[in-house]
Amino acid sequence: MPVLAANLFMRDYVRSQAEERLTLASDRLLKSVEQVIQESVDVFSTLPHYRVPICNDMMRRKFLGAQIRHHVLHEIGLYNAGTGRMSCSSLRGDVTFRAMSKPITGRVDHLKFQSVYEDAAHKRGLMVSWKVSEKLAIGGFIPDGHLILNSMPVEYASASSVSVMLSNGPVLVETSPEIRYRRMSPFANLIPDPAWTRDMVKTIAKSDRYPVMIWAGVPFESVWATFVGAMDLINGLAILMGAMIMFFFVRLSMKKEPPSFSIETGIKKREFIPYYQPVIDIQTGRLAGCEVLVRWRKPDGTVLSPGVFIDTAEATGLAMPMTTLLMEQVEADLSEAYGKHSELKAGINLFNRHFDDLSVVGDIERIFGNSGIRFSQLMFEVTERQPLENLDRARAIIARIQKLGSKVALDDAGTGHGGFAYLQKLGMDVIKIDKLFVDAIEPGVETVPIVDSLTQMAQGMDMTVVAEGVENEEQLTYLRKIGVHQAQGYLFAPALPGKAFLELIDAIGTLGRGSTNAQVDMSDVEPADKPIVPQVVNF
Repeated sequence: MPVLAANLFMRDYVRSQAEERLTLASDRLLKSVEQVIQESVDVFSTLPHYRVPICNDMMRRKFLGAQIRHHVLHEIGLYNAGTGRMSCSSLRGDVTFRAMSKPITGRVDHLKFQSVYEDAAHKRGLMVSWKVSEKLAIGGFIPDGHLILNSMPVEYASASSVSVMLSNGPVLVETSPEIRYRRMSPFANLIPDPAWTRDMVKTIAKSDRYPVMIWAGVPFESVWATFVGAMDLINGLAILMGAMIMFFFVRLSMKKEPPSFSIETGIKKREFIPYYQPVIDIQTGRLAGCEVLVRWRKPDGTVLSPGVFIDTAEATGLAMPMTTLLMEQVEADLSEAYGKHSELKAGINLFNRHFDDLSVVGDIERIFGNSGIRFSQLMFEVTERQPLENLDRARAIIARIQKLGSKVALDDAGTGHGGFAYLQKLGMDVIKIDKLFVDAIEPGVETVPIVDSLTQMAQGMDMTVVAEGVENEEQLTYLRKIGVHQAQGYLFAPALPGKAFLELIDAIGTLGRGSTNAQVDMSDVEPADKPIVPQVVNF
């Protein structure tokens, strides 16, 4: 009887704890979505919403400037909800959106929200519009990729289902075990497991500011499975000591390690490993080097992408020892190959706390001082995920890195904190154009203002330009035509484990134009990182 009572109590307790954790995670996600929407509303408040605007060059410049400053908006323009047509667009002039739901009004009558789909760019998202006349509004399109879904507790991440929805029902973006498996293996004959949706622990968080809500759920058996080991111990104690003593140990066993403790343990066990995404010189067709990306390889062989852990690592300061660990592994992986190919570069991401003091410079000197990788082969990418607190101090640290002979790049230019102020004040050598802007390059498009402007500005400052997220030949042709120097993306290769990247260096190395016979073993690349059709681009 004590064992049965304890099991029943334990299951109820575990369910209530799971509901509480889901509620907290949903509230965090809801606040994140509200912030994204609020940023778009703030944009409208700076534009001429008080009168019917006229589409001219001045208006386009206003829309373009607003988009550069507020990266959550992929398009800004004059929007007709009845036809779905956006004119005077900040990126492409005229764009048509297909309505996926009826417009819904928020707390104020002039703001409307609608789920839409842009067929030309194959993008789904939220259209937020500010009414300026009976048929016309200023509209801002927020792609679903900006509505982040990675706020679930780490132990629930693989089994959870999450949806961001409008309050009248339409789903804006969602994730679930089935969606994730289909994304990882698009050609697999997947049969959904009924356990993914059976006996769900679920919660709904509704916004009191905007007509959006969060639905989140996880199968109870997945939650319960995390406590099986504890229950075996508890059952044994219950047989020996009775229900009250067993309850005491149940409460002790319920204490879970915070995610930061798990990350810290992973760093100590060297579970964080580098993956290498090739960077190609698109003017010559030569391999230019790579960008180093982090993956978490768990003891059971599971490989986790940065979206699962990087926010926690940054918030807790663990991104710094994680970066040091990556640099040590990069030195071990690439030293011999880079010693033979002095023209190859390796880009390593730094975070805002790296610019608090000179310790990062000491790490670089210690790790690469006697390495086959020369300082001149290193490029350190300044991310804009969190703002740099002291630009003068950051400039001094960057100058020390450059004095070693290394380059410094602004990563994801124009999408985060600082942006162009960083270019002016920090003395960057390289500018990396984010995939968000590269996606605007479509068949038949003659100009892409943001990409063109970033490239021209970089060329005027004698900076190297690298385009990220290149996925098709049209984008490659356009980028090469306007003078972009280098590119990376699935058109060339996904992020590769060390072995596969070294094979790529051996296979194509620095061969010139027309090198199409390279064969690389992709068996170690996790499915989520494999391109749909592996290919070698013929220059």
